[in-house]
Amino acid sequence: MKRLLSIMGGLLGLLVLGALAVALALTFGGLGRSAEPASQAFQSPIETPTQPPYPIPATPTRPSVPTIPPTVTPAPKPSPIPTPIPTATPVPTPLPLPPSAFYALWAENYPEGQGSVLWLADPRDIGSRREVLRFERDAIIEAALSPNGRKLALVTSYWKTSTLWIANIDGIGLQQLDQSIPLGIRNLFWSRDSHVLAYKGVVAAETILIDKTGTPVVEPALSWTIDLLDPATSQKQHLVQAHVNEDLSLLGWSADGQELYYIRSMPQYGLWSIAPSTGKSHLIVTLGDELVLPILSPDGSKFLISTPEGFAWISATGQIHQNIPAHLLKGLRGYIWSPNMDELVLCQVDEKQPIQYIKVFNLHSGATRTLTSLKVSPSGRPFWPLALSPDMQWMVAAVDEGEIYWIHLPTGATVPVPGHTKFIAWMPANR
Repeated sequence: MKRLLSIMGGLLGLLVLGALAVALALTFGGLGRSAEPASQAFQSPIETPTQPPYPIPATPTRPSVPTIPPTVTPAPKPSPIPTPIPTATPVPTPLPLPPSAFYALWAENYPEGQGSVLWLADPRDIGSRREVLRFERDAIIEAALSPNGRKLALVTSYWKTSTLWIANIDGIGLQQLDQSIPLGIRNLFWSRDSHVLAYKGVVAAETILIDKTGTPVVEPALSWTIDLLDPATSQKQHLVQAHVNEDLSLLGWSADGQELYYIRSMPQYGLWSIAPSTGKSHLIVTLGDELVLPILSPDGSKFLISTPEGFAWISATGQIHQNIPAHLLKGLRGYIWSPNMDELVLCQVDEKQPIQYIKVFNLHSGATRTLTSLKVSPSGRPFWPLALSPDMQWMVAAVDEGEIYWIHLPTGATVPVPGHTKFIAWMPANR
């Protein structure tokens, strides 16, 4: 009986333990209903709600930017003909003056190899200048306007080479006529009928030298020439050829257009003339051992020359001679012929103050009058006259090489010209 009761007690204990196990299973059995744990070690005894009680802020996403490979811009290729750079010199504002009857024609040269430009403008308003002709490489070193105002002859320079060109006054029809290496082409003068062009050129020559043994040796050399060229046919004629080491300077045409005047340096400096039609030349007057280049009047009738006493003028035949009064030589900084050919225009500097006077001296009466007075240039250097407009209203004057000014004679107003310039001519404004 005791054995039976013991067995029944054991069974009853087993039943109690089983009931307890079922209750525990019912209590904790919901843990795995929400999510499948990744591993048993990270299970939480608290069930995580499927939706949070508060909104979770959205995490901003970085926009997708496409990858752009860097672009390499190649360096520009150097141009064989550089483009001229504009001048850095400020262009003056227009002066409150009446419109000019004559316009200025001048060349502006840029640094070596960067070309030049030919400009035309009313001198009182350089800002309204008009481009006539442009050289992309060469510098304009000299030019001459034909007497009829229709043609322009120019000499340009590049790398020890000078080239002679001709063009219409509007810059159209540019034509190369001659080229010279290395001394160059100089002294352009149109004939009075505007048909032919005279200039100073150079040709190959020979000279004989004596070596150390006393043997004569022939060496190549160069010789100056005076040439005549017909632009219509391109025919060229050598009128004069100087000796080796002798200098020549061409001065211009006679009044009747039949002769050319020039200077030779050997055996002494002398003023000569030659008739292109016959090739015959003759000496007009001997000028001595030291030369101040004579200035031919615009009509070709007389010269202004230097003498031991000062200055004088002579007729083109050398027969008439008259000295310039000594009082006009004090403080003299330059002189040119006036348009009427019977007067000289002189620039004198006051000895006590920085004032410059522009005076007119009549060759026949000896009378002197003052056109205007003005201060010397801003740099403190006096003006040197270069050319007068035919109406005597404007004068172009230089301070240093390439630095020029327009001077309005009635008022004394000065206009600086931008850049490194070369004056060419005064032209009628209505042309």
